[in-house]
Amino acid sequence: MYRLIFLSFIILTYFSSCTSDKNENDCYPETVISNWTTENEIMIDFDTEFERNNYSVVDGNKLLFKYNHTGAQCDHIIDDEWGERLIFQVENNNADFEFVDEEILLTNCFYQHNGAWVNHNQYQVKNGTIKGEKISENEWKIIVNIETTPLFENEQPINIAFTEIFVE
Repeated sequence: MYRLIFLSFIILTYFSSCTSDKNENDCYPETVISNWTTENEIMIDFDTEFERNNYSVVDGNKLLFKYNHTGAQCDHIIDDEWGERLIFQVENNNADFEFVDEEILLTNCFYQHNGAWVNHNQYQVKNGTIKGEKISENEWKIIVNIETTPLFENEQPINIAFTEIFVE
């Protein structure tokens, strides 16, 4: 019986690993889109049902920075897509900035990951460092090394670290 199950598994694995030209051409690479705008800001609302802060983007006059990282994915693989988003704001008159730990609350910074096998919670960020320098009229160099604030008792913080050029 054991041999029959094992043999079935081997045959199934062999046939499912075969690829065709169609499958080889339906994959998309990992992407990072980092941009900023001047006509928005982040509004924080307290969700009384879940007892946590959530954000929304509204019209405003802050410098709003968005980091969107999308993982590689293939159309022929079900539920392999994933991504993460970090969003924060600073005052519109800054040419450079640095926020450390509790100062990050001034930026209304939130992190969110998405995909088929993750929750889609909005995590407020209170710990770490966010540093930015305007390097041209439409570019900012942003250095992030932060961790999320857990929403649940047994949840671990998520560490996010990157250096990116954000464009308008």
